[in-house]
Amino acid sequence: MKKWIVMAMVPVFLFGASACSSDGKKEDIETQSVAEEKVENASVDTASETTSEVAEEPSAKTEEQEETDEQIILDYGNAEAFEAALNAGEILEGKTVQFVVKELHPDSALGYNIWAGEHLNFISEDDPGFQADDTVAVKVVKAKRVLGSWAISYEKIENAVAGENTITSAEVAGTEAEDAGTYENNPYYDVVETASYKNSTGYTIVVHKVTAKKDASISGSVLAYSADGNVIGKSEDNITLTAGQNNYFTYSFESDVSGADLQAQYSVKNGSAMAGDRNAVEMEQYNQSGDDLYITFKQTAEHLGSFAKFKLLFYKDNAIVDTESSYFSTSCENLNGKDTTDVASVWVYGIDYDSFEYIFEP
Repeated sequence: MKKWIVMAMVPVFLFGASACSSDGKKEDIETQSVAEEKVENASVDTASETTSEVAEEPSAKTEEQEETDEQIILDYGNAEAFEAALNAGEILEGKTVQFVVKELHPDSALGYNIWAGEHLNFISEDDPGFQADDTVAVKVVKAKRVLGSWAISYEKIENAVAGENTITSAEVAGTEAEDAGTYENNPYYDVVETASYKNSTGYTIVVHKVTAKKDASISGSVLAYSADGNVIGKSEDNITLTAGQNNYFTYSFESDVSGADLQAQYSVKNGSAMAGDRNAVEMEQYNQSGDDLYITFKQTAEHLGSFAKFKLLFYKDNAIVDTESSYFSTSCENLNGKDTTDVASVWVYGIDYDSFEYIFEP
């Protein structure tokens, strides 16, 4: 049995060997063909994947571009509307505004100053790349009052457009703005008297006496134009009004502006610099000795502001001929509580007057 078993297996073994020998070349060719087909298929698949990735890339860029090109709706469409909101006490941090660049002042005391109006100063540390007469849009970082004007730090923005809720100069915070009136007559005061004279140093002084309609802090400015249209002088003043009482602006010009065209404008300051009570000091009596006018003052309120001052309008034959003013903190140091009194000394050398008007400014 073992022999037959062995003999029976031999032909099978030989058949198998013969099959491998006779068809080996064909199998190698087929194997190589299959392998090449697999490589080609793999290459096609890889190329397909690569092509797919490449095809998707422009789509991603398009979405990114669309995000970059997204429009920003302006909160304020011009400088006038923006300044009106500032003066009205609006908190504008984070708001967007479009304005026209009026002037560039790279070396101002505040920094690189973009002037968008007489009282609007957009401040940055570096040159923002704006040019005069450019229409630009920015996002407000912070706005603060500086010497009667606004200093605004900002970030540049692109693709800003006006929308349905964009505020223009005709409205403030979505409502009709109060009629601003004119410099001479407006909701805050009326100019009731004007005067012009030269002081002892040769400067031309222009005085505008006003009667207040409401409590407010006002910034006034005057530009003097010659006959040929050139600016020959500019002056500013800030006053605090008490409703129903008089006050005055004083504008000082180094050159003679008696024949000039004076263009004045005003703006309402955000809040007030005053820290004390109105009508806090009364004038009790006065007398002149030599070139000194002595005025006795009495404090009638508990709190006298650090910047409270007395202002005097001197008259001759019912016409204003001069003005004087001083802070109580420097001229009347003994006013330190209700019912305290002190005397201020005012040098009136060279002033030809027959009466004067006392004004308290908180």
